[in-house]
Amino acid sequence: MDKLAQIGHLLLTALIKARELNTAALEPDLRQRVEELVKTTKGLTEKIDAVEEATAKNGKLDRATVDAALDRILAAMKSVNDELDELLAKARG
Repeated sequence: MDKLAQIGHLLLTALIKARELNTAALEPDLRQRVEELVKTTKGLTEKIDAVEEATAKNGKLDRATVDAALDRILAAMKSVNDELDELLAKARG
């Protein structure tokens, strides 16, 4: 699976987890953390779109630069999913 596909998968997984958390009875600080994670996820999506657009428009981004950016985005999405897993565990039990 390429990096964009991995990021897309993690993005969908994060949104599914966030939706489940939005229906759970959470303490205010946990609800705020979920909202922050959703904002982070949306921000990462915008960054992916910007990288793709810049690459398509002017071709000035070399492959190494794009790969490095995708690696950072992938790591951030993994972190978001890990935090959502922790919040789900707290909400469930």
